[in-house]
Amino acid sequence: MSHRRPAVALLAIAAVTALTMSGCAASTDAATSDGGRGDKLALQFTGIPISLNPALAGGGGSVVYTALAYDPLIYLSGDGDLVPSLATEWSFRDADNTQLELTIRDGVTFQDGAELDAQSVADSMNYFMGAGGGQVPTVGPIDTITAEDDDTVLITYASPYPAGPSKLTQLNQLGLIIGPEGVKNPESLLTTMDGTGQYRYNPDTSVAESSYVYDRWDGYWNTDAQKYDQISIQVIGDPNAVISAATTGQVQFAGGGADTAEAATAAGLSLLSAPYFNYGLIVLDRDGTIVPALGDEKVRQAMAYAIDRDAIVSARGGDEFATALSQLTTDQEVGHVADAGFDYDLDAAKKLMAESGYPDGFSMTLLSETPLDNQSLITQTAIAHLGEIGVDVTLDVASAIPDFIGKAGSKQYPAIIWPIVGDVASDYSQTFTGPGFTNAFGVTDPELAELTQAAILATGDGKDAAEQAVTERSNELAWFLPLIATNNVYYISPDVKNVRVSTLNPNPIPVAPSADLAWSPAS
Repeated sequence: MSHRRPAVALLAIAAVTALTMSGCAASTDAATSDGGRGDKLALQFTGIPISLNPALAGGGGSVVYTALAYDPLIYLSGDGDLVPSLATEWSFRDADNTQLELTIRDGVTFQDGAELDAQSVADSMNYFMGAGGGQVPTVGPIDTITAEDDDTVLITYASPYPAGPSKLTQLNQLGLIIGPEGVKNPESLLTTMDGTGQYRYNPDTSVAESSYVYDRWDGYWNTDAQKYDQISIQVIGDPNAVISAATTGQVQFAGGGADTAEAATAAGLSLLSAPYFNYGLIVLDRDGTIVPALGDEKVRQAMAYAIDRDAIVSARGGDEFATALSQLTTDQEVGHVADAGFDYDLDAAKKLMAESGYPDGFSMTLLSETPLDNQSLITQTAIAHLGEIGVDVTLDVASAIPDFIGKAGSKQYPAIIWPIVGDVASDYSQTFTGPGFTNAFGVTDPELAELTQAAILATGDGKDAAEQAVTERSNELAWFLPLIATNNVYYISPDVKNVRVSTLNPNPIPVAPSADLAWSPAS
């Protein structure tokens, strides 16, 4: 369970309540057409999809690209509850939490016409595990996935993993089940979709890198939950263009930020906010293969002390939507260590640089991206501070997330600026220590790995201490140099109701397995 910033959570709850009670004036696009169903709903997203194939797709807010067409096994509601979807029941068979049993829903078909059963679920999940996508490290130590009969799937973990059910939701993509034809022909999933979801992706009316259109599918197993005839995702990255689209009705849901929040509320849009990203400079070249200086622990620690995080918060528009981050977690999260971490201390940074043998600094290249770090404000501010200890940074900025991921994993860059996500310290540490582009050189630390595993298994009174041990070892290694924690901020038209975000789910999607959880027209 998350323990993130209660004040922000209360703000989000208040905003949800206000949104639910908002006015009923409907635009043409949101007008109801049949029994409370709306015509069209348009969403904004800041970047293009990493892939339309769930096995290769990204996480976070980008799951909307796949979740419209693919149902998850377990649905994560906007309030953070785990709700039955394609799996009607789930439980661990053993006290060690290594064998997770799922009961698969009857009477469901894929958009390719095949029937959903335990074997098709197991085949989809096994394909996901072997496809090499970026979400594989997030789903736990899975050993085997098997269909025991027509209705029962068994997931066996190599070590205890009580968090297993929470990794089968739409947020981790493993739970989004692909149909048999799609699994047989994965190349087809790059331009078409084959799920059991409420909407069918329409490649003919979509425009790559601009607009992605999904039409309501008549064969869905619960038609009451389908609240719109069509949902589209508009790719709009520039904040000024986003606020223009939101305030003129081009989109009814958009991501916002500090620079445009005042304009959004003045235009009558509801504002929802929940904490999500913990940004940091992630050192990839931890052994000093490209940049020898980065192989020195003291150099990495010096870089962390040299960064004025309050200045980054200020550059981002103040502390309403962001807070300074001195370690893996914020002060309201499990694993936070009081009076520890990398507070701004330029003298300490210079002393460590001298002790490491680099008193005059060194040169390095840093990779960042613009879809998440808008205008590279976080990156540019951090670079300026590193210059104070002689670290001369050449910046390379990717304009799209897929390009960034490809470059980060190429072993050509010694460090990146990237947000990590989670609820506890061990969640965050796995983001930059597991396989994938955030650990492109494959460097591991046995001590951190052992502490992380112990924290995952810990419960009760020992949980916080175990997570704090992960934080302390992370600070020693300084592979992740914390910068700021940011909130996801959304603007919602008064034409739309029932949008919910929370600390447990800061990435809402308009679809749900039941009508009461789905977004719907306000009238």
